[in-house]
Amino acid sequence: WLHMTPSDGQLRFEGDSDALIVKGLIALLHRLYDGLPLDQVGAVDARAELGRLGLHDHLSAQRSNGLRAMIERIRQEAG
Repeated sequence: WLHMTPSDGQLRFEGDSDALIVKGLIALLHRLYDGLPLDQVGAVDARAELGRLGLHDHLSAQRSNGLRAMIERIRQEAG
């Protein structure tokens, strides 16, 4: 789903999915993280930012777990 390529000290990533809801989640994460300096990625509280949208109330447990896994992978890749 996610392909990350840190470049010039910034996080760059692309993502895709067949499921429209996952495409939307990837787009939101892209807005939060793409282009950030690698040392600032860990400071982003994606769950809180997405919570402001009320998103957690509308995701199934499986989708929430997938979102959590994507956030963790982004943070790991940023190192």
